[in-house]
Amino acid sequence: MAKAKNSESENLSELNNSPTNLVSANINDSNWGRMRRMEFIDYRLFVSGTINRSALIKFFNISVPQASLDLTYYRELVSKSLPARENLYYDRHKKVYLRSEDFKPVFDKYLHADSILSDLELLSKDCLDPSRNFFSNGISVSSSVLKPLNRNIDIKMLINLIDAVCNHKALHVVYLSVSSVAYDDYLIAPHSFVFDGFRWHIRAYCYDKHEFRDYVISRIKKTDEPKVFAPNDRFPDPIGNGFREVGVDSESDSEWNNFAVLRLKINPALPEATRKALELDYGFDESGIIEYKVRVAMLFYAVRNLKVSKEYKALPDVERHLVLENEKEIYALLGD
Repeated sequence: MAKAKNSESENLSELNNSPTNLVSANINDSNWGRMRRMEFIDYRLFVSGTINRSALIKFFNISVPQASLDLTYYRELVSKSLPARENLYYDRHKKVYLRSEDFKPVFDKYLHADSILSDLELLSKDCLDPSRNFFSNGISVSSSVLKPLNRNIDIKMLINLIDAVCNHKALHVVYLSVSSVAYDDYLIAPHSFVFDGFRWHIRAYCYDKHEFRDYVISRIKKTDEPKVFAPNDRFPDPIGNGFREVGVDSESDSEWNNFAVLRLKINPALPEATRKALELDYGFDESGIIEYKVRVAMLFYAVRNLKVSKEYKALPDVERHLVLENEKEIYALLGD
């Protein structure tokens, strides 16, 4: 037992002396497992207010002595963290550790409102992997949002796209667009994956259209295996000035590299009481403006999801919480 304790103390010293923070420190596999258990203790204390050995034993399938060592090790981590604090204390009557009043997460990088709500959302849709579900059994959550439809995506096709993105390769895709009645074959050089809030896309240069485009991944019927490094595109200049040569990587995608700023405000046509409630809901400050930075390539999806695109202006005001202060600028970028 003494040997294990000395080993833990040495590893603890190594972590605290690391130039990186606690979570991103370089640690070996055995330490990674233990740090996962440290995160679990931190999470349970922060969210549920309690932790005990049985919770560790049940979740990680470890022994009683190991669970005891983990709780001791967590207290050592806390003792060497700043600011100085206790984080937990043992209640002999309840036989559990309780969150102390001076609690501050050790892993605060991951314990914030957005992260916890994201996990709750996944849990409500039955999509949170059990190995990531640190909530206690008492949590109750439901969702009025339908679980995303299962897209018909072939895994081999997806792996080919990942290979092409990671290794800057070109590949053929057989694609069906909403404006076409038949599949088309395109040669593309994909550089990024894009999630629009509902579907996954691939951002790619199209050698056939001579421009960067988005392709809905679930509409790609098949791909070939990427084998060739994606070359620059060379094609006749449309205005007759010989040939043009353009890059096909992400650095050459101007819409990907340029950003637009959506200046959002509460719809002034709403009643004052509604506006005040929405200002609190969205976190507006005294300026009454929230700035939302988005890639120009993603702008169409952003304005649609926020219901500030042109088509949403026909909706009743009660259904339009937000409006654009700079809509003329944004609509011009969208070509509206």
